[in-house]
Amino acid sequence: MERWKEVFVGKIPKAVYQLQLINGEEQGLIIELSSSHTCVIIKFGIVQAMRMLDEGIVQSDIYCDNEIQKYKDNNFQNVIYEVQDGEFEKQINNIADGYGDVLNLKHYVVITQNYNIDIVTEWEPIIEIKNQLG
Repeated sequence: MERWKEVFVGKIPKAVYQLQLINGEEQGLIIELSSSHTCVIIKFGIVQAMRMLDEGIVQSDIYCDNEIQKYKDNNFQNVIYEVQDGEFEKQINNIADGYGDVLNLKHYVVITQNYNIDIVTEWEPIIEIKNQLG
């Protein structure tokens, strides 16, 4: 059964963020979240899989209703969650024919106002917070 856990609680300030996603062979996956006061840079490095879905279509049959409702009722006070036994990670493990178990993969979900981004990786992300001048 899918379980969500808040991670890096209190590290990313609550705000309405604009998203920029950068992904490539050299730098890996970088998610930049910008508000009028803060820029958050989440560096995942090289990831095994990623999917990005518009928030409007995502929260019905994609995730476990009970788990997502816990955080949705509180307007997603956190930005990043670790998902255990999630369907996306299971799909990636099936495609990889068990190789994901060897890598000890983790499944994260980044929730913004407009997008849900699932990331399957063997690494914990590095998070940088910068104040915006203005």
